[in-house]
Amino acid sequence: MKIALVQSSLVWGDIEKNLALFDRKLAGIGACDVILLPEMFTSGSMLVKPDKRVADAEKNKTAACYERVRRLMSEWAEKRDALVMGSTVYNEGESYYNRMIVVFPDGKNLYYDKRHCFRMGGENEHFTAGRRHLFFDFRGVRIATFICYDLRFPVWSRNTDNYDLAVYVANWPASRRKVWQLLLQARAIENQAFVAGVNCVGTDTAGLTYAGDSAVIDAKGNVVGACREYKEEIKIIGIDMEELRRFRNKFAVSEDRDVFEIKGIDGLEVE
Repeated sequence: MKIALVQSSLVWGDIEKNLALFDRKLAGIGACDVILLPEMFTSGSMLVKPDKRVADAEKNKTAACYERVRRLMSEWAEKRDALVMGSTVYNEGESYYNRMIVVFPDGKNLYYDKRHCFRMGGENEHFTAGRRHLFFDFRGVRIATFICYDLRFPVWSRNTDNYDLAVYVANWPASRRKVWQLLLQARAIENQAFVAGVNCVGTDTAGLTYAGDSAVIDAKGNVVGACREYKEEIKIIGIDMEELRRFRNKFAVSEDRDVFEIKGIDGLEVE
């Protein structure tokens, strides 16, 4: 399987420019199976602000475009014959979600709502936490989806024979880039799976910079491929499922894992 990491700058708060930006980028992408876009690729995570009125206005504006974003992602998936994944804002009643849309080449689509909202930035004050995992099969690979802050929670990411590849899309600032790098490796090692993390680059409206550090990690914690730091780049990286199966059979850590149950989530679902 070939994974395209689209490490891009974002036009913070401008939906139209971001959609046009990614439309151009994906038009020139090489042959691949999966295309990963950063978290909130439609606007950047600038929706969380001290001024609640501004934050509410921004998330309302972005949520209003949800169906249009989904349709455009479907066009990209069909044209590139690839799975396309990226997150945006979704509104349901009084609740707003940071929702990753997963679109298949045939138009089928799934979604994952970010489970862990970043309280240090106030995301939990404006967004509702998701209540379900998402696992699905694509071209012989079992894939799990996560968003940014989810990376810090190993129990939520725990692999119990549900996936071969974990995907993390993010707006992860450079001030914490070492944590991003180490945790991507940790999640791959402890779960004996490939991990793909895609992040943005550039500077947001609050002055935070983003280094990217988008990468694919194998089950031994090795970096299979990575984008250049602080640079816009589309990197296509291959993963070898036979190699993963051989390693799991030879070094069967999962046979000794502890059994656990996640509590405190009403109506937890697994797809």
